[in-house]
Formats: sequence, structure tokens, C-alpha cells
Amino acid sequence: MKRIIIQGLLMGLLVLLQVSVLNRIPYLNASPNLILIYTFSAGLLRGSVNGMLTGFFGGLIMDVILGQYVGFSSLIYIVLGFLTGLTYQRLTTDVPLIPILMAFFCELFYHMYIYIFRFLVRNRMNFGYYFMNIIFPEVVITVVVSIILFGLFYYGNNLLEESEKRSALKFV
Repeated sequence: MKRIIIQGLLMGLLVLLQVSVLNRIPYLNASPNLILIYTFSAGLLRGSVNGMLTGFFGGLIMDVILGQYVGFSSLIYIVLGFLTGLTYQRLTTDVPLIPILMAFFCELFYHMYIYIFRFLVRNRMNFGYYFMNIIFPEVVITVVVSIILFGLFYYGNNLLEESEKRSALKFV
């Protein structure tokens, strides 16, 4: 129960930061995708189910706040949470290269999804412009921010797991 409350509060904080603060920083052409970072972190640290649930609620909140088609972002976040959750307990998250690669590939996959279903379907085929002005800057800034945030999520997850183990021992 404690984990659910903390994850819900953290999700709300990340959505608030992404929608209100990070989009308004002057001289910054791109903003990090905090919900994507949180989704792949949940998948890496807790498994597919947690990654999918985090992605679903994060995407749903983003769609409702931004006034987009409800479920559009949620679908891609669910897929990314599931795919990163498949690596749970197969890859070690102690090595910093794993979260960096996950951030890179998840952000690239996310933007390809956006490009295909928002631009390519409407016959806007200027991929070079989209890649250089939108995909590349957002991938770079998301990877940089994910290094810091994943470390915080990893530390917080370890604290919560220790707390859950202590409370389980008291219960028995």
C-alpha cells in the first residue's frame, strides 16, 4: 500500500513537472520525457506488470491533461513498460549503461510511434526535419536526465523493498 501511494504521488509530481515546468524553460528546444523515464525504470526495477501499470496511468494522465486522444500515449507507454519489464532480473541495473541504453531505445521507439501515427499517416514525410529538430534533441536530453532520475528511482526502490521486508518480518 505504501508503494502504491508513493508511486502515485511521484507520478503526479513527474506529470506536473513535465507539463508545466520543463516545457517553459527558455533556450531549451526539447524537454525530457519524465513519464517515459519513470515507465522504463518501473519496468527495469519491478517487472512487466509494474511497468505496464505505470505506463498506463502515466499515459492516461498525460492524454487527459494535454487534451489529446485518450489512450494514444498510454498505449505506447504500456508497450514500453512491458518490453523493459521483460529484462527484469535478466539484466543487472547496477551497471549504468543498461538504463542509458533503455532510455535511448525507449525514447527512439516512442518518437517513431509518434511519427508514424501522427505524421506519416497524414502523408507528412519529412523525416529528416523531424529527426534533426525533434527526435535527436529529445533523445539526448532524456538520456541525460534519465541518468540522474534512474539513480534516484533505484535508490528509492531499494529503500521501499527494505521497508517491505522489515514489515513482512514483523507481520510473521
